Amino acid sequence: ALSVQGQAKVLSLFVQLIGDWLQGRPEVQSRQDLLQTNLQELRSSLEMMDKLQRHILEDTEPFSSRAALQPVSYQLNKEGEHFGLTLDTQGFSPEELSVRQVGKKLRVSGKSEKKQEDEKGSYSYRLQEFRQEFDLPEEVNHEAVSCYLSPDGKLHIQAAKVPSVEQAERELTIKRSSEEETQQRVCSQEEQSPPETPTRSVSISFGLRL
Repeated sequence: ALSVQGQAKVLSLFVQLIGDWLQGRPEVQSRQDLLQTNLQELRSSLEMMDKLQRHILEDTEPFSSRAALQPVSYQLNKEGEHFGLTLDTQGFSPEELSVRQVGKKLRVSGKSEKKQEDEKGSYSYRLQEFRQEFDLPEEVNHEAVSCYLSPDGKLHIQAAKVPSVEQAERELTIKRSSEEETQQRVCSQEEQSPPETPTRSVSISFGLRL
């Protein structure tokens, strides 16, 4: 199928052929003028449709490119007593942002879709979307992570670090195993019991006196 621009070129060639064929025929000059006028109006309409088609394509192409994921800029601070992460989320409201903590990871995402109308009454759509993931340091208290959106459109995520505790030196008591304790207990009981009286035979002798 021919495009609108191709159809306009074919129509222009057709008008030129008809003009060459009718040239030099006075009896049909008035009809020729009327036909050329109608064909020129039709060609103008086709050219206008072609411009409109190009304008529509130009409007839809930027929309598709704006729909792609675009990461936002951020600043990460791991020094000091606090962990800090700041993301530039201008154009997003708190309802359009999401911060999820999954174990030692932070997943930040946002999606904003806005419809705008210009002075001519035509509408345009603006879509912003991002998804980014960050690792929480080991020394950060994972239960104390907080976030807020400042008036300048920046998302701040903070968490206090757990102070490191030095390991104190201590002596460990060495205990005996249960089997060795049982054996030692039996030996101790044997030493404390009195010795048994040995059994012996006593012979009785009888003597006669004279």
